[in-house]
Amino acid sequence: MPIERYRIDSPTIALFQEKGRHVTHTVPKGAIICTDGKPFYGNKLMEVLWDEKAVMMFAQDLRARGARID
Repeated sequence: MPIERYRIDSPTIALFQEKGRHVTHTVPKGAIICTDGKPFYGNKLMEVLWDEKAVMMFAQDLRARGARID
């Protein structure tokens, strides 16, 4: 499966699974996010990898605050 990488240009909220619950944390500017390479549209939550952890981010946040890295 192709993997795409994005650099976050401004702090962005993500949902983390902790002790069976989703909690929010801020992904800092400069963080590298990996996606599964599928196109992302709309406002849905999508699973991405950050710092080798699976987290959920809104597709609109990734489009607005992420820059694709080749």
